Amino acid sequence: MLALPFAGAFAAPRGDTLPFALTSPARAAALKTQVPANIAAQVIRAAHKAVQRPVHLMKEVRTGGLLDGEDGRAQSQQAQEDWRQARLQALAWRLSGDAAYLDKARKLVLAWSKEYQPSFSPVDETELASLLMGVDLIQERLNAGELAQFDAFCRTLAGGYLSDPVKVGGPSTARNNWHSHRIKIGTAAACLSGDAALVARARDRFMAHVPRNIGQGGVPFDFEQRDALHYTTYSLEPLLTAALMAQAHGDDWYGAAGAQRLKEALAWLAPYAQGKQTHEEFAKSAVPFDRKRVAAGQKGFTGNWERQGAANVYLLASRFDASYAPLARELQPPAWALALF
Repeated sequence: MLALPFAGAFAAPRGDTLPFALTSPARAAALKTQVPANIAAQVIRAAHKAVQRPVHLMKEVRTGGLLDGEDGRAQSQQAQEDWRQARLQALAWRLSGDAAYLDKARKLVLAWSKEYQPSFSPVDETELASLLMGVDLIQERLNAGELAQFDAFCRTLAGGYLSDPVKVGGPSTARNNWHSHRIKIGTAAACLSGDAALVARARDRFMAHVPRNIGQGGVPFDFEQRDALHYTTYSLEPLLTAALMAQAHGDDWYGAAGAQRLKEALAWLAPYAQGKQTHEEFAKSAVPFDRKRVAAGQKGFTGNWERQGAANVYLLASRFDASYAPLARELQPPAWALALF
């Protein structure tokens, strides 16, 4: 059953209070005074470098299963960067007040929400959640027609990514990192739609997935399947992001009885993130594509795991458990994450 604080957040009509994925209108308005000046400056500098970057709209975005240089991977990566830029530019506008960043973010979110038909492949589209988080920051500057356009886009995303059975992917993807990313995208879209039934569905998917994705003792299925901490963090980060969205609406997914293995996974990973233990990545992976990437010499798929890969995981974790804050600081998360999360 959906927690009452979360249900209350969706009781008001859109005209009274705008729904949001992660950042409420009140928090968005306060970011400029709350984010440390040095962090804000880093965000603004990064946004300025890309404010003239063109929109890279595509009909189909695909990077999963492709090596660098294969089948349009580079073009799809540019499209995915659009989604991250929507978040970055919107954040820079909130931190600076410079309308150039607002205009850029607005162009990105309106172009993609109008033209793009989702494939529902979460490894290709996970950064759509970043675009939705960017909308949080600028939606008060969108007119009624633009808000309706984005509402329809969110409902399409939520319906597809929270479906059962899943729309794209084999049986194991309902258990591994793919499903973590489905839940992140679906939760962001459900929250931004303001539809309590969709949010309830997202909560159900989250609670069902955590014990399937994380085994006894906190060992993630992704580690067992891929023999890689890279995919461990790649699965934990979207789950923590979804839980942070729930927290922003007054519901405690992280602390729920059915999600305790998420805490166990963070404790299991911590010695690696602290540098006390090391792990040779992908040495015993059961996935053929991993061996293909190793053979191609792709960075990050051979040698020991680099612990900075857990920076965002422990930044997010610190928002639920302050004891992780020193580790998060040590790992040095990017400025945009420090400002937004």
